[in-house]
Amino acid sequence: MKTDSAVSKTQHLLSLFVAILALALVLRGPLTGVGPLLQNIQLQLQISSTLAGLLTTVPLLTFGLFSIFIPRIAARLGAEQMIFFALWVLTLGLVLRCGGGLFLLLTGTALLSCAIAVGNVLIPSMVKQYFPLKMGLVTALYALAMNVGGAAGSALSAPLAHDNLWGWRGALVIWVLPALVAMVIWWLPFKAANAIPRAAVRSRPVTVHLWRNPLAWQVTLFMGFQSFLFYSTVSWLPQIVAKAGVSATEAGGWLGLMQLVMVPTNLLIPIYAARLKQQHWIGAMCGVALILSVLLLMSPWRSCYLPAVLLLGLGISGAFCLSMMFFSLRSGSVTEGVLLSGMAQTCGYLFASVGPVLMGALHDIIHSWFPALWLMLFAALVITVSGWKAGQDRKLSDFQK
Repeated sequence: MKTDSAVSKTQHLLSLFVAILALALVLRGPLTGVGPLLQNIQLQLQISSTLAGLLTTVPLLTFGLFSIFIPRIAARLGAEQMIFFALWVLTLGLVLRCGGGLFLLLTGTALLSCAIAVGNVLIPSMVKQYFPLKMGLVTALYALAMNVGGAAGSALSAPLAHDNLWGWRGALVIWVLPALVAMVIWWLPFKAANAIPRAAVRSRPVTVHLWRNPLAWQVTLFMGFQSFLFYSTVSWLPQIVAKAGVSATEAGGWLGLMQLVMVPTNLLIPIYAARLKQQHWIGAMCGVALILSVLLLMSPWRSCYLPAVLLLGLGISGAFCLSMMFFSLRSGSVTEGVLLSGMAQTCGYLFASVGPVLMGALHDIIHSWFPALWLMLFAALVITVSGWKAGQDRKLSDFQK
């Protein structure tokens, strides 16, 4: 018969598991919903493609600039407390983003991006801390929930903008509802964490110098170029395929399909990878799938685009899941994992932030998407190499002198 302490621990883990999934649902949808609406936003606000690219670059810059501070703040406040407050900020940002012109649009985007960055950095380490024996399964379900939310944002934003009186603003502000639900669900973990004195929570000291560690940089490159491709794709894929007569609504549906294709990958790869000592073949195959997808997008034939979108979904989702797993698999402690996550997401997202703006600028200058596609091909090659290296059975401490 279980003791009260065992029952209480089980209830806490269950509430935390549900809270993690609720948070995951709102980590991508508020961002992926922007891509299919970019043309509408450009027309209504009278802005260029380069400036429109800022709507997807601001989140990446925010992720990069803020992620490095998250481990230190979480060490003071606690992970559960920081995520709970981040959900308040997320809700505020979602409201401000739809409240007026370009200034409020960018300000709200920056705020909600700060909140999303908190979840990006802290959730992988919380999975390692609270679910060490089910790390692959919980990571799989977490990634699945993220991509379900992302698919909903991509597939529903254009139809919602068409069918409501507020246009693109109405399609984006609807994400306030799941954010509020997540906030309510996070109350229990927040309350339980507050009951533990901060003096009782001690971090294991970290002796690894991440910024001089080759393995840390391999994980960072893998994470960064995966993000580069994902955010460039959700920003510009509708306009890239428009050259073959694909409408914005149909392209938005393809983006949703791309993220639905991620479902089996999200479920299988983390569970399978957690059972292996080395994941280098998985990392390399993700890169190969992305190389093939970009080559198909370079084709002038519309029939090649759907297979390209499916391969993009498989490659990006596989690389994303492995990135989340690498934070735990390549670190020797929870604290080390948080710091690796912060470093990889800081550098990775800062690099990825170049993608949407650079692709938009290249198109404005050359009036063709081919230079942008060559850029995507280069990113896929880097993912292949860094995935092979980061997937080898090594720890950060192995490179410590």
